[in-house]
Amino acid sequence: MRAPDNRKRRRGFGPAFFFCGMLMSSACAASDYQLFGRVDAQIVSEPEPIKATLSDWGKAFDSGERQWAVSQWEAGIRWPSGLELSLFSRLMADLRMNEEAVAFYGKISRKEPLEPGRMVPVNVHVNGYTGNGVRLGLRHRNGDWTLSGGISLFSSRHLMSGDMNGQFTALTDSDYDLNADVDYLYYRDVIFKRPDVEQASGLGWSVDLAGVWQPSDTVTIAVGAEDLFAGIRWQDAPFTRATANTDQKTYDDSGFAVFKPLISGTEGYLKTYTQDLEARYKASMRLRRELISLLVRGQYQFGYGLVGLGLGYVVEDVDYRVLYWPGTNSLGLELDAGSLNFRVSADHLSWPDARAVAVSLQYNFNGIP
Repeated sequence: MRAPDNRKRRRGFGPAFFFCGMLMSSACAASDYQLFGRVDAQIVSEPEPIKATLSDWGKAFDSGERQWAVSQWEAGIRWPSGLELSLFSRLMADLRMNEEAVAFYGKISRKEPLEPGRMVPVNVHVNGYTGNGVRLGLRHRNGDWTLSGGISLFSSRHLMSGDMNGQFTALTDSDYDLNADVDYLYYRDVIFKRPDVEQASGLGWSVDLAGVWQPSDTVTIAVGAEDLFAGIRWQDAPFTRATANTDQKTYDDSGFAVFKPLISGTEGYLKTYTQDLEARYKASMRLRRELISLLVRGQYQFGYGLVGLGLGYVVEDVDYRVLYWPGTNSLGLELDAGSLNFRVSADHLSWPDARAVAVSLQYNFNGIP
């Protein structure tokens, strides 16, 4: 059953971004300023290598429960007063699954023998978007501490948000049933292949805060948070609320069941929908003695925490660091040359086998550590 389609065309706020760009250009020409920018990206895929996910999602599933990707580029201006104005583009994707369903779906995708009679719960949650926007921030330094914060507004596309809960049942070694309740919003219907879906557009907002405290030459403590009080207000969001089953499944030449879901429910467009965004936190502590430093880093996002431990050594005013992240089994290398900071980490040197990768390049950036 399809809900009534009462959508209206709405204008975006692209002209506001153009105005901010013109304001930044005018500010550069009119006063003293400092440019800053960053490019950050982190991808973690527990169930399978990242390359496998990008080429054929699910076929290499073996274990694990989470996949996420966060990236952002930002470029802006900072005035002597500490006022900041920047433009940015960002992406966020957060997929959470139960481990039993991950392993079972991997066997189905690879057409491996199933265990007849086995029943496996299915719990899937997804949240994601892309956005382009503007941030207004303020940075203040007083003695041994520095505080910074900002408010961001952004236009959004590629909405994905919702849940699927149900159960797999293995009937034979090559046949299975799936019954699940689905309630999700999307820019593309990846489950039921709904045709001719028109994307929603959204207006998002978020707050970021960061602080650095240096009580002595040997100790530096930094904390930061992004997406505080954050959300996106969507217009004309495609949705499906339905019960799905495999009564309509077919079989391939080898006799394995092929999932073609039969649904009973409602699909349509929500006039408005507010998507909640979870706050993300980072913290770091550095203990330095002459040219050697000890590092502790922490990160919490999407209900998942990571801790990294490392060592640093200064050579000709460049601080080289090595960190290990046990949670993702990743090794990280960093280079800090004053205004320029570069970081990279991965759990494997071979791209086809990598499941955790992070890259960051920052210039005069004084936000989250």
